[in-house]
Amino acid sequence: MKTLAELSLTDPDVVRLPFDYYERMRTEEPVHFDERAGAWLVTRHDDIKQAARMTDVLSNGLGLDNVGRPPWQDEIDEMMRREGFGPHRAGDNFNVDPPLHARRRGLVNQAFGAHRVSAMEEEIATIVRDLVDAFIGRGEADLVREFSVPTAIYVISDMLGVPRQRRDDVERWSDASVAPIGRGITKEEAYGYAQDMMDMHRFLHEQFEERRRNRRDDMLSDLVHAQIDDEENPTLSETELLSCGVALIAAGNETTRNGISWGSLILANNPELMHRLRTAEDQERALKRFVEETLRIQPPVPQLPRVAVADCEIGGTRIPQGSFIYLCWASANRDAATFANADDFDLERANVGQHLTFGTGVHRCLGAMLARMEMKCAFREIVNRMDDLRVSIAEEDLDIWGTFVFRGPRSLPVTFTRRAM
Repeated sequence: MKTLAELSLTDPDVVRLPFDYYERMRTEEPVHFDERAGAWLVTRHDDIKQAARMTDVLSNGLGLDNVGRPPWQDEIDEMMRREGFGPHRAGDNFNVDPPLHARRRGLVNQAFGAHRVSAMEEEIATIVRDLVDAFIGRGEADLVREFSVPTAIYVISDMLGVPRQRRDDVERWSDASVAPIGRGITKEEAYGYAQDMMDMHRFLHEQFEERRRNRRDDMLSDLVHAQIDDEENPTLSETELLSCGVALIAAGNETTRNGISWGSLILANNPELMHRLRTAEDQERALKRFVEETLRIQPPVPQLPRVAVADCEIGGTRIPQGSFIYLCWASANRDAATFANADDFDLERANVGQHLTFGTGVHRCLGAMLARMEMKCAFREIVNRMDDLRVSIAEEDLDIWGTFVFRGPRSLPVTFTRRAM
C-alpha cells in the first residue's frame, strides 16, 4: 500500500476515484500537505466548516485566481488585455471576500432570486421531457452527451437569455472557463482556451449593451439593471458584469451536468432504488431526498481553494501565510463522524442536509436552488419513463473527467426499455 505522502490530488487515479485518499487523510492526517499539489487539504467535516468561516484569513478570490497558475500565464493575460476583453478573475465576480462580497452578492442575488428559479420548473420539465423524447425510442443513449449536458446548457441559456442555437458555443465557452483550473495544460492549449474566452467576452458585451437599450425578462437584464443602496457603486461595472456572466455560464453548466450524470449512474446501478422512486407514495419528497444523497455521495465540485492571507490554524494544524488550501467538500460528505455508514447511499438518511456540496457560510453556492431543481426534474423523467436501465460498458471503463475543482463522467452509455405511459 502506498503511503499517504505517495498519494496526491495530481494523480489521475485519485482524480478518477478520490475517496480512498480522502479517507486516509481523515484517519491519518486530517489537515494534510499534498507536496505535488502544493496545497494543504482540509478533509474533516467540522474542520472544513471552521475554515469556511475564517473569511478574514482565508481568501476565496485569491484561491480561485491562483489554481495551478503556470509561468506563462502572464503572457496570455497580456494578450487578452490587448484585445480589450480580459482577463477577468474570480475577484471580479461574486467569488470575493468580505466586505466587497456583500455588495456583489447583493446585486447578483437580484438576478438569481427564488422567484425566477421557481418560475423555471415547468420549463425545465419541458426541456428534459423533450430531450428524452429524442432518444427514448432507441432503447439506448449516452446520458451525458444527450441528456445532462444539454439540460444544463439549455436551462442556464434560457435563464441568461442566450439563444439556444448557441448551445455549442456555450459548451465551448464553459469548457474553456474550467478546463485549465487545477489541470496541467500546454501553452498552446491555454492560448486556445483564451481565444474561446475572448469570444465569450465579446458575445456577453454585445448582450449587455442590447439589454441596456431593451430590458428583457432574463438574468442578463437583471444583472445590467440591478442596483443597491451604494452611492459610489450602485450597479455592476462592465468588468464585473463580464466576469459574473462567465462565472454563471460555467457554474450553471459544469456543476449541474455532473450532478445529473452522477445521479443517472447511481440509478442505472440500483434497479431497486429506481423502483422505489417510481412507486413512492410521495414521489416529490423521494426525488428531493435522492437529489440530496446524490449530491452528498458524488459532489460535482469535490473541493474549492483558498489562500491564507495570514498565519492561521485549522484543526490544530498551523498553516503559514501565503499557503494554498483546498476545502475538500467530497471528503467532508463521507466523514463517518458526521454521517453514519457514510459510503452507503441511504435515501432515508436523517441528516443528509448537512452535506457540504454547495459549500457553507457566506460563499455558499448561489445556484444551489437551481441545481437541485434541474436534478429533480431530470431524475423524475428517467425514473418514470425508463425500465431496466443499465450502463452498457464496465464501470471501470467509464471516462471520468476531472480537475482539482470539477469531477464527473464524460459519457454514460446506457440501455433501457421504454415504459408504457
